[in-house]
Amino acid sequence: MDKLTQDFANSLIASAEDGIKDCLEIGIDSFIEDGILKEIPIVSTIVSGLKFAKNIYDRNLLKQTLSFINELNNGTLSEEELIVYQSIILNNPKKCEEELGRVLIYLNNFLDKEKSEMLAKLYKAYISKIISWNQFCEYAEIINRIFLQDITILKELYEDKYKNIEEIKERYRLDRLTSLGLIKFGSKSRIENSTLIIDDNIIDKTNLGGKIYNIIK
Repeated sequence: MDKLTQDFANSLIASAEDGIKDCLEIGIDSFIEDGILKEIPIVSTIVSGLKFAKNIYDRNLLKQTLSFINELNNGTLSEEELIVYQSIILNNPKKCEEELGRVLIYLNNFLDKEKSEMLAKLYKAYISKIISWNQFCEYAEIINRIFLQDITILKELYEDKYKNIEEIKERYRLDRLTSLGLIKFGSKSRIENSTLIIDDNIIDKTNLGGKIYNIIK
């Protein structure tokens, strides 16, 4: 098993006393120099490299990983569930490499901590058996590909904040959400003064979009 993946597995469970939230709020630089969070295995591994080179990629990975761990431990998933899952993967190197290795690849690609938090929400749904591993992989790829600004539109659409498509000025955002299967364009017909009127500006929700929205909202 890769050391970074194993360290990640050993770092999944965190408490408020670990200070992850505080460090995310004050910034990465402040605790790299002070050695804060050094007891967390994956932090120690990444920071040891940063001491010799201010590698922007490793710094980003550290930020995204801490954002993931912080969301994973926000209380919506019981500590017992986390402990059971951690025990399973630590005793199954192949499973650990497959699952947490994939998560690390995504975290290393993300530039916005919001995506790491959404990935953690998807992972909690997987641990809780709300979604399967294959579904997690599919949904994680969508989070990887989606534009962060489009997520706001997605949430507002699923919260019925728009009556019709004309209320959304940036139509291209809808096209991008459609390409990911999160929404679709539809039509609605009605009779008005004995005339058939067809409205082609209807936005329909999809099963895929609904599942992802309910997890990341």
